[in-house]
This record gives sequence, C-alpha cells and structure tokens, in this order.
Amino acid sequence: MKRKAWAVMWVAYLAGVAIALNQFKVPPVMQVLLDSLQVSMATGGWLMSVFSVAGVMFALPAAFLLGRVGPKASGLVALGCTIVGSVIGALAQGAGVLLVGRIIEGIGLALIAVVAPAVISMWFEPQERGLPMGIWSSWVPVATFVMYNIADAIQKSFGWQGIWWLGTAVALVAFVAYAAVVDVPDKGAAGEEKQKGAPVSMGEGLLSLNTWLLALAFCGFNFALIGYSTWAPSYLSEFPGVGTAAANFYASLPSLVLIPGGIFAGWVLDRTRNRKAVLTIALAAVTVVLIWCFKLDTFIVVPYMIGIGLISSFVPSSTFTLAPETAPRPELAGVALGVVSIGQNFGMLVGPPVIAKAAAGGAWVMGTYPVVIGCAVAIVAALLMRIRAGASA
Repeated sequence: MKRKAWAVMWVAYLAGVAIALNQFKVPPVMQVLLDSLQVSMATGGWLMSVFSVAGVMFALPAAFLLGRVGPKASGLVALGCTIVGSVIGALAQGAGVLLVGRIIEGIGLALIAVVAPAVISMWFEPQERGLPMGIWSSWVPVATFVMYNIADAIQKSFGWQGIWWLGTAVALVAFVAYAAVVDVPDKGAAGEEKQKGAPVSMGEGLLSLNTWLLALAFCGFNFALIGYSTWAPSYLSEFPGVGTAAANFYASLPSLVLIPGGIFAGWVLDRTRNRKAVLTIALAAVTVVLIWCFKLDTFIVVPYMIGIGLISSFVPSSTFTLAPETAPRPELAGVALGVVSIGQNFGMLVGPPVIAKAAAGGAWVMGTYPVVIGCAVAIVAALLMRIRAGASA
C-alpha cells in the first residue's frame, strides 16, 4: 500500500513539475521575447501573469471536476491542456497568439494545483502528510531551477520556440506516466470508502473562513515572491560583469534551495502540532529578507538568494499541509485546495505586472514596496488564522 502511495505521489509530482516548467518558460528569456515580439515591459509581465488567469478562473471548477470524474481523468486533462497550449505558443507569430497559448496552459496549472495535492492526501493519513506535501511543495522550485538554467542554451541553439517544444515533450512524458500509475485507493486515507463520481458540496466547502484566510496568505506570498522572481533575472543582468546566463543562475538559487528545504520543512511539520505558527513565523522571516530584494550588491547576491530559498521553503509546505485540514469534511479537501489555488494564482497573476509598473524605467528599488506590501497581507491573514484557532480551542 505504501509503495503504491509513494509511486502515485512521485508521478503526481512529475505532472506538477512538467506543468510548472511550462509556466516558467518566460522569465529566463524575457528580454528575447520583448525584442522578438516588440512588446513593452508591462506586456512582457503579462506573458508570465496571464498563465495565472486561468488558474484563478478554473481553480474551483477543478475541485468540481475532481469530485465528478476523479483524479486520473482530471490530471490527464491538466496535462493535455499544457501540451495543447505549449504547441500553440511554439507556433505563435505574435504576442496575441502566444498569450492564448499561455491561458490554455494556465488551465493545466489550475487543475494540477488542486488535483495533485488532493491525490496525495487520499493516499496518506493526516499525520503522515507533512513529508509528501513537503516534497510536493518543491514542484515549482524544481521546475524554476531547471528552466532558468537550460533556457538560455536552448534559446541560443533553437530560438525561444525551442523552449516551448521542450515543454511540450516533458508534458507528454508526464501524461503517459500519469495515465499508467495514478488512481485512488480502495479506501481513503481516513478510511472512508472510495466514491467515484460522488458530488462535492461546493457551498459547504466554500464556507470555511480559515480556508479563505490561508488562500489570502498564500496569495500575498506568491504576489511578492513570484513577482520578484519574474524580474530578478532582468534586475541582476544589469549588475557589472553579470551576463544573462549568470543572472538566470543567480535568480534560480532560491528554487534550488527550496527543493531540499521543502523536504526538511515537511519533516518538521510532521513533528509539529502548531503548523499555523510555523506558517506565520516563516512569512515574517520572508518579509524581513525581501525588504532588501532590489538593493543588492554583487558580492551578496549568492548568499542572499540562498537565504530567500531556505526561509521561503516553509511557506508552501505549511500551506499545502494545512489546506485539507481547513476543510469542513475530508472529502471537501479538493474544494479547500481549489480556494488556496485561487489565492496562489491571483498573487502570481498580479505580482509581476504590479512590480514591473513600480520599477518601470529601471527604478528597481521602487519594486520593493509592492513586494513588502504583499508579504504584510500574508502575515495578517496567517495571524488571523492563528487567532481563530486559539478562540475555537
């Protein structure tokens, strides 16, 4: 049973990484796209953010689809959308068609962000979910690190379209693996009987205030971190002696650290009763570090980026572990994850263009203000969750 559970977890993880690879195709070749498509910096920000439009719009329908057709079909639809959207983008001759492809890819993100953690929660008992959810939380960092460090070489050999074709191929491999391995257990993690196609009470699931507070906290976090990460390569490339490849590598360091950091955070969460406190402390620490995100000197870039990754690793791990626990009933975990996904994608959607607007014309230090505001919103939401938990204890 446990061997099958871990097999399902790793294939669901592969599906998430494949989709996130496609999401982060834009930042490492942002300047190439701006020049090739002849668009402004603000429009370039939307090439990243529009991927999240579908994530906001389809997060709750993803939970409904999960409840109706199950995790296998839902996951295959997610990967199928990624493949189709990536092909459209690879064939695009202008920004408009490329944006359409990004929106279709975003549907895949919306689905997998709900389906994969829901599948993991089906196969693991609540007290065992910290480690697998900690591993799952590294799906975006792994994809970001890989894409940031291979995109420049692929672009130089095959043009930016080569990156889109690579994303298509990886998603196709994940599609085949997902079809072969993923299913639901005969009994749920908490012992409930398997219910294929059982209707999900969306209304009941949406009434949980803690779910919405958790979504707001994750929204603020992603607004700040993804917004900064989108423009970090461009910012760092302006440092003396730092070329595009080096800037991409430096910008990918937080993602590299987030990979083992997420696993360690999951291990800690399995041994911690007050997981809300872990989330709040991590968000406060992230805020302090990000105050300096656009005020760096060359000699401090590497340790700074490593520090961001180490501290940030506790936030997604805590969020994905807490999300099913905020649902009124275990079978509504998918709805809770859908709400959290709305927050995640809204933050990812708005962060890059807002920071671009603040930092327009190369005034990078002005981008610090929206970053810090996003973090502050996240802290307030997490504190309210803790207060409500204390009041109901």
